[in-house]
Amino acid sequence: MNVVELDFERAKTRHLLFKTRLQSIFYGSDVDQQLCLSYRKCPVGQWLYGHASKQYGHISEIQDLELVHLEIHLVATNIIDLYKQGKAEEAYARFSEMEAATNRFTDLLLIVEQKVISEGKFVSDQNISEEIRINYEELLELNRLKQDLAQRIKSKTPRDSASFINTGDSKFRSTMMQAPVGITILRGDQLVVEMANNSYLEIVDRREDELIGKPLFDALPEVKEFIEPILLDVLKTGVPYYGNEFEVILKRFGQEEKCYFNFVYQPLIEIGSEIDGIIVVATEVTAQVEAKNALQRSENQFRNLVTQSQFSKAIFKGEDFIISLANESMLRMLWRRELHEVEGKMLLDVFPELATQKFPAILRNVFKSGKTYRENEAIAFVDGPGGIKKHYLDFQYAPMFEIDGTVSGIMVSVNDVTEKVEARQQVADAADRLSLATEGTQLATWDLNLRTYNIIYSSRLAEIFGFEGRKKITHVELRSSVHPDDVHNVVEDAFATALKTGVYYYEARIIRPDKSVRWIRTQGKVLFDAGHVPSRMLGTMMDITDRKQAEIAIATSEGKFRTLADSMPQFIWTGDTEGNLNYFNKSVYSYSGLAPEQIEKEGWLQIVHPEDRAENIRLWQDSITTGNNFLFEHRFRRSDGAYRWHLSRAIAQKDANGFIQMWVGTSTDIHDSRMFIDQLEAKVQLRTKELTVANDELVKTNMELAQFAYVASHDLQEPLRKIQTFATRIVETESANLSDKGKDYFQRMQSSATRMQQLIVDLLAFSRANAVEKHFEMTDLNVVLSNVKEQLLENIQHKNAVIISDKLPVLPIIIYQFEQLFTNLIANSLKFVPVGVTPVIEITSGLIAGSKLNTPVPAIYKEYYFISFQDNGIGFDQQFKDRIFQVFQRLHNRNTYEGTGIGLAICKKIVENHHGFIDAVGHEGHGATFTIYLPSDR
Repeated sequence: MNVVELDFERAKTRHLLFKTRLQSIFYGSDVDQQLCLSYRKCPVGQWLYGHASKQYGHISEIQDLELVHLEIHLVATNIIDLYKQGKAEEAYARFSEMEAATNRFTDLLLIVEQKVISEGKFVSDQNISEEIRINYEELLELNRLKQDLAQRIKSKTPRDSASFINTGDSKFRSTMMQAPVGITILRGDQLVVEMANNSYLEIVDRREDELIGKPLFDALPEVKEFIEPILLDVLKTGVPYYGNEFEVILKRFGQEEKCYFNFVYQPLIEIGSEIDGIIVVATEVTAQVEAKNALQRSENQFRNLVTQSQFSKAIFKGEDFIISLANESMLRMLWRRELHEVEGKMLLDVFPELATQKFPAILRNVFKSGKTYRENEAIAFVDGPGGIKKHYLDFQYAPMFEIDGTVSGIMVSVNDVTEKVEARQQVADAADRLSLATEGTQLATWDLNLRTYNIIYSSRLAEIFGFEGRKKITHVELRSSVHPDDVHNVVEDAFATALKTGVYYYEARIIRPDKSVRWIRTQGKVLFDAGHVPSRMLGTMMDITDRKQAEIAIATSEGKFRTLADSMPQFIWTGDTEGNLNYFNKSVYSYSGLAPEQIEKEGWLQIVHPEDRAENIRLWQDSITTGNNFLFEHRFRRSDGAYRWHLSRAIAQKDANGFIQMWVGTSTDIHDSRMFIDQLEAKVQLRTKELTVANDELVKTNMELAQFAYVASHDLQEPLRKIQTFATRIVETESANLSDKGKDYFQRMQSSATRMQQLIVDLLAFSRANAVEKHFEMTDLNVVLSNVKEQLLENIQHKNAVIISDKLPVLPIIIYQFEQLFTNLIANSLKFVPVGVTPVIEITSGLIAGSKLNTPVPAIYKEYYFISFQDNGIGFDQQFKDRIFQVFQRLHNRNTYEGTGIGLAICKKIVENHHGFIDAVGHEGHGATFTIYLPSDR
C-alpha cells in the first residue's frame, strides 16, 4: 500500500467510525455525541479540513465532499435531537436519508483518490509510520464498536417467534416493522414472504410490493444458491440456523455487492407442532467485517512496514519490553543478532549493557505517559559479536494503544547516523585544522567566480592588501594593487597559464593604500565545468615580505661571505644538506691548480691522497647522517704534485628548529706542525721504551727487597727468640743466684727483645703492604670482621670490650691486607683506652656521594663505601691527624702505651692499595673515629 492508498484508507475508516458511532447511540452506547454533531471535530472532519483540503484542494470534488460532509452532520444532528425527544420512529425514518448521503460521500472519496493517484505528484506532509499506527488504532476502535453494536442489537432481537406471530397486538407488530434489524417472515415450502420490515427492505434494496406475497428467491434470485438449502433444512428439521458474518452477493443500489450478515433462521411452529414457516432476523455486519479485514490488512501493512523499512525498527510488548518484532536492519546493522536470539525475550536480558544507559528510563516514561519520544544523534553503546560498539542514533519511541486506550507496547524506529555524525565531526575537525593552519601560517583563502569575477575571501586577504575594515573588495581593486612592474610579466602571465593548465602560481609585489610595498605568494586551482570551460578558481595567498627580505639579506650576506672567503689563505668550502660541496674559495683553485669546471666535473676528492679517500668519505657520510661535526686530517695534492697535510673541519648550519640548512667547512695547512709532531712522537716512543726498561728493573729490585725483608725478618727474629729463650731459662733456673738488680736487667732485656720482635713483624707487614702483586677477590667484609674478632678474642675478653657492627658490604679486596687493616684498627681501639673504662667500638657502613666528601684527598669516584671505627678511647688532638699515619710516629711515650708506631701507616697503605683513602677525627679524652673510603664502582 502506497502513501495515497494509506491516506484514503484512513479516511474510509473514519467514515465507518462515524456511521457506527451514530448507530451505537440508538442502542444505549455512551459514545461521545460531539463526534457525531461537530462536523469539524469528528475524525472525518479533521482529515478533510486539516489535511485533505491542503493536499488535494485543487481537485474540484473536494468542495463537494465538504458539502456532503456538512449535510451528513446536519442530518445526524436532527436524528439525535429526535432520539433525545423520544421520537425514535421519526429518528429511525431519517436513517435512509443518512445512508444515501454517506453513500454519496463514499463515491466522491473514491473519485478524489483515483484523481490523486493518476496525478502521481502526492507529497506527504505526515509521518507514514505514525499514520499507519493511528489508522491501526482507529480500526481497533471501529472493530470494538461494531462488536458492541452487534451485541446490543442481538440482545434486543425477539427470540419467541411464536408469540410474535400469534400476537394480534398491532402496536407490537408496528414496533417490529420499525426495528433497526432486518426481520422477515417466510411461509411454506415456497418461502413466500409474509412480512418484511423497513430495515429488511433497506438491507436488500427492494420495495415492499417486490417482496410481499412472493417467493423469496423470485425477488432475490442471486442468493438462492447459498440460502435456499439452509432455509429448507430449517423447515425440515425444525432446528434454528445461526449465521455469523455470512457472505452473500446482493444486487442492490444498482450493482452487485458483497455483503456480510449475522442472522437467525427461526422455525415458526404453529398449534399442532407443525412447522409452518421461518422468521428471519438479520443484521448487516458488512462494515464490521470490512473493518476487521481492514484491521487485518493494517496489521499486515504495519508488520510489512516494520520488516521492510530501510530504517531499523522493532516492537516491544508490555512493561518488561518483550521483543515482539525486529526487522532485518535492526537485527543486522544495530543489534548484530538473529531474530531467534531476541524474539520473545526481555530487552535488558538480551542487552544488559543498556541498564546503565538512558534508554530504559525513556521507554518506561513513554509506556507510562503514552507520549511519543524523539531524539537525534543520541549516543548508544550496543554489545554484540566483535564487542561493544558506539553508535549515534536518531530514534523514536511511539506508544502502541489497545482498544481501551491503554498502552500495550512501543514501536521503536532507529536511524543509525554514526557515519554522518563522524563524517561531520571529521569535517569539523578538518575545518578546525584548516582554520588553525591558515591562522598559524597567516594564509588567506579566496574563491573567484571566473564568469562574474565576484570574489569570496577571508579576512586575512583584506589585511594583506591593507583593506582592513572594508566590507567589500572587488577583484578589480585587488588586481590594481599589484606593482606595475609585476602586472603583465608575472600576474597576467600566471593567470593565462592557469586557464590552460588549471594551476595558478606567482610571487609578486603589491602596493598598499599607505604606499608600502609588500611581497605576496598566490597559488590556486582552476575548476572546469562539464564543457571544460573554466568556472571557478580557488586558492590561498600569503604575505612573504619577510621571507623576500631575508632572501635579499642572505644574498647580500652571501656576497660578503664569498668576498671574505676569497681573501683568506685557508680553504673555505660549503655543502648542501645531502653533503654535496657547492662552493670553494679561490685558495682551493690556486693551491690545486684546477679550474672550477674541473672540480665540478671530476669532484673535489681528486685532490685527496688515495690512501685517505676511503676514510674521508666514511667520516663525511657519518657527519651528514648524524649532524655531528666533521674533523679529519688528510693530504691534499698541490699543483706541483706534492701532498701536504691539512686539517679539515665542517660544522652544520641549523635553523631555529634544529634542521640542517647547509655545511660550512675549512681546511688548514698543518703539514709543518704534523711533521714536528711525528718527530716528537718518535722521541716519546724512545723515552717510553727506556722507562719501560727502568720500570722492569724497579719491579725486579722490589721483588728482591721483598725477599730480603722476609729473609732479614726471619734471620733477625731467630737470635731474638734465642735471647728470650735463654733469658727465660736463666730466670727460671738461676733466679736465686741473681740479685734484684740482675733480675731487673733480665726483665728489661726480655722487654727489649719482645719490642724488637714486634717491630720486625710490623716492618714485614708494611713491606707486604707495598708488594707489587695485588690479587683482589669479591669478599664479604662481615666474614673478615668475624675472623679478626676471633683472633683478638683473648684481648677483647680481657678488656671486657664491646664491639657493635652494622652489616658490611661485599667488595673486591686483598683479603690478608683487609684482615691486617681491621686487626690494626680494633687493636688500637683496645689499646688506647683510659684505665678503668670498658672499651666500646662501633663499626658503621654505608654509601656516600663523592661530591659530598670533605677530605684533603680529592674524590675522583662518583660514589664511595665508607666503613667507620668509632671508639671511646683517649682520642687525640686533631692537629696531629696526618702525623699519626706516618711511619714510627707516636703521640705517647712507649712506657704509657706500647707499640712500634707503624700500625696506622700500614692501614693507610692498605687502603691506598684499594684505591681509597682513610681519614681520622679525634678529640682528646673523647675517643677517635677512623673512616675508610672505598670506591663503589670499581
